[in-house]
This record gives sequence, structure tokens and C-alpha cells, in this order.
Amino acid sequence: MDELHFNNIYHFSNIVESSIFYETNFWNYPEEPFIERAVSFKKETLLHLYIETTLWNHYNYDIRKSTDFYIEDPSFFDFVRELSDSYNVHFECLDEIVDFETYDENLDQKFKDWWERNEPNFRELFNKIADDVFYILFGNRMLLLKFNELVAEKVADTEFTEDNLNSSGKLKRKYIPKWVKKAVFLRDKGRCTKCSKDLTGLIAVDTKQHYDHIVPLNQFGANDPSNMQLLCQSCNLKKSGTKIETSKFYIKWWK
Repeated sequence: MDELHFNNIYHFSNIVESSIFYETNFWNYPEEPFIERAVSFKKETLLHLYIETTLWNHYNYDIRKSTDFYIEDPSFFDFVRELSDSYNVHFECLDEIVDFETYDENLDQKFKDWWERNEPNFRELFNKIADDVFYILFGNRMLLLKFNELVAEKVADTEFTEDNLNSSGKLKRKYIPKWVKKAVFLRDKGRCTKCSKDLTGLIAVDTKQHYDHIVPLNQFGANDPSNMQLLCQSCNLKKSGTKIETSKFYIKWWK
């Protein structure tokens, strides 16, 4: 098992979730890893990339826009130190070298310079936090549907090499690794997410598991773990390659 820290994790998850539901697409992001992760299944998923860039963009914009607020709130550096300890990322904390209680007309610029110097550290931090946020969000298929609709918009606007595209100009279907199938199977509790049919093979052996792209490749979907769901054969054939859908059906922990 891997150790997750979950430090302020719902705060960070809420930033990402809000960004998805307000349809904020990828921006200020590295295109090469986006292409690599869209083409074929990677354990560092497109959702990981989105989480990292969204958190960086959120704080980068907010700090530059509202520097005075951060300067006047000494708890911000306590927050940074707490995250530094949890995720083992070193920061130079400005309040240790600058007296915020003494008037300094250059304090605003000093703060912005500090932020720029520590950009690699914050990017490393958000990279580590992404694993924790992914753990929370991966179980929410409706959110994954909304996220993959954003991905599809970006896929449609991205130039891929011809060997990764089919004759219709969409991404080719790729082999789904066993680790992806296992993760999706466990998340969906071995049941069809549309009709709740048992697909574990424990009750009936004449069932077949179908691993379906929530946003079909035909609709510019990506070959990404966050875009997969478990369906039975009947529901998958009904969905075909034109419908973008999942369900809100989940199994409760108890009744």
C-alpha cells in the first residue's frame, strides 16, 4: 500500500472539482505529457496533469492578484510549512527572513520574488498532492465525465502524429492494461455502472466485462484511466461510440 497524506486534501479537491464543473479547460500546461497520456494509458493520468496545473494556476493567479491579502495573513506561511512537512518538499519561508510587522514599501515585490523563486518547489508539491486528490476524485464518475468532456475539447484542438490517429482523425483505440481494468473493476465494485448487473463471475459465469470509454474515442475521447468505466455487454452495445454517458449509481457501504 502507498502512503497518502490527505493534508488539506478536500480544500485542494474542491479547487479542482470547481474548475471542472465551471468548465475551465487545460491552460498553461505542458503539451508533451498531455499528448503522451491522451494517446495511451499511463499511471500518471490526464487527471493528475489537470490537478497539478489547476492548483499551480489557481495559486499563481491568486497570489499575483491578491498579494496584499497573503502578506497580511501570517497563517499562509504556517500553511506552507505544514504542507512542506507532510509532503517533504523544502521551502524558503519569507516570514523567516522578512519582518512583516515592519513597514517596507518593497514588501509586495519581495513576496512576488519569493513566489517566483519557489516555483519549482510548489510545482513539486502540487505533483505530490495530485496523487491524494486523484484518490478522492477518481471515484466520482459524473465528475470524470465532465472532466473528459474538457479533455475531448483539447484533444480535438491538439496535433497528434498520424500513427496515433485512425482514418477519421480520432485517437486510435489502444490495449487496456490489466492494471487499468483492475482499478476500474474495483472502483465500480464489479458491477455494470448502467444497469448494476453483477460482473464478478461469482454469481454467474456467463457475464462478460466491457471496459468502456466514458467519452468515446469517436467523440475525441482519450485513452486514459480516468475515461474508463465498467459495463455489461448489453449496456456497452447500446451506448455504442456516439453517446457520452455514465450513471449516478453507486453501492453504499451499508444499508
